[in-house]
Amino acid sequence: MKLGPTLVLRQRTQLKLGQELQRAIGFMAMDNLELARCLEEAAAENPWLSLRLPPVLDRGAPDAVAAAEGVSLIAHVLAHMPGLVPATADRRIALALAEELDDSGFLCRPLPEIAQRCGVPSARVEAVLAQLQRIEPRGLFARSLSECLSLQLPDVEAREDRMRRLLDALPALARGGPAALARDSGLPEGEVAALLARLRRLDPRPAGAFVCAPARVRVADLLFRPARNGWCAELNPETTPSARLADPGSAAVPRGSALSRARGEARSLIAALERRNASLLALGRVLAREQAGFLSEGAIAQRPLTRRAVARELGLHESTVGRMVDVGAAATPSGTLPLRRFFCHEVRRGGDGGASAPALMARIAEIVADEPPGAPLTDGQIAARLTAEGLAVSRRVTASLRTRAGLGNRAARRRKAPGSRS
Repeated sequence: MKLGPTLVLRQRTQLKLGQELQRAIGFMAMDNLELARCLEEAAAENPWLSLRLPPVLDRGAPDAVAAAEGVSLIAHVLAHMPGLVPATADRRIALALAEELDDSGFLCRPLPEIAQRCGVPSARVEAVLAQLQRIEPRGLFARSLSECLSLQLPDVEAREDRMRRLLDALPALARGGPAALARDSGLPEGEVAALLARLRRLDPRPAGAFVCAPARVRVADLLFRPARNGWCAELNPETTPSARLADPGSAAVPRGSALSRARGEARSLIAALERRNASLLALGRVLAREQAGFLSEGAIAQRPLTRRAVARELGLHESTVGRMVDVGAAATPSGTLPLRRFFCHEVRRGGDGGASAPALMARIAEIVADEPPGAPLTDGQIAARLTAEGLAVSRRVTASLRTRAGLGNRAARRRKAPGSRS
């Protein structure tokens, strides 16, 4: 056995991202307005960059009202969120709920839609919402006026049978006054008057004391237009920034000088921008082809489509596609939609003809809307109808999709039927 120092040669290959590719990947994580602001900052320091900024970018208007006094509602919620939602994994859901608050402090989007956007069950969103509803002032994160007032009452008073019946029938007050409220709640008019006097001492706008910052408007990065053979996708010229190499006026640029390095930096940035825009356009063309039915007919015609499948077709990494999908939006006949709305999983795997969850939820909503008044269908009957249409799903899956669509079970729909009594 020989002991002593020796020289060993090993060969190893390693993939490294160049500066241009790194910058292009960073640009893919920005929407067009964020990208325009980033380019504007770069152009302020680089004389070689000439920009065409989108007209939507109002450089004279700040993102928030800096001069406003007081605290905004979202800042108040974010400050109290760690104490209200201790689980770090639930903070993403809590933030999604906070983004849906209107100026009065009410949730302006149904929970099933928020759950679908977060990719979690509706029951989990319900649990996080219950935690957030403990925030002060009470009444924030309510889904209706009745719930807002109920949150402000002591627990014993809110659970009292008379108050609960009055709150459940509260929408009747706007339709027909105290008499209609008494009729729908089944309470004497004297008790209704006393309970209403108690409710009038509560605050129907719990967020009224907070500063209302201007909401950021989502703009479309892509445009989907009907074409002769389907749909076509294009970059939105009203929001897409562009850059070109400018001449700062110097006749000769010494090699290795600061001006020469700035020119190289500008070329790299322009190439990264063009690469990002080309990737976004390629993504839009795949979506226009694969989700032509969704664009024409809505969710009922949406096909299953995953980010992994799109990344494989484009020759990109799945995380790269995910960056563009998470921040991008597109103008469609239904309005401006986030790109993640074009992606969904197949409900039934392993067979031909599997449908997407949004399509099945839309079909279930149609079946429920057409069911006989006073005789709602069971989940098994709905599943049987779907199976007869070639969409074989179990009763359990049907019940789950019905809940995600925001539709009550058979008993709840029977109570809401005209002429029924709860």
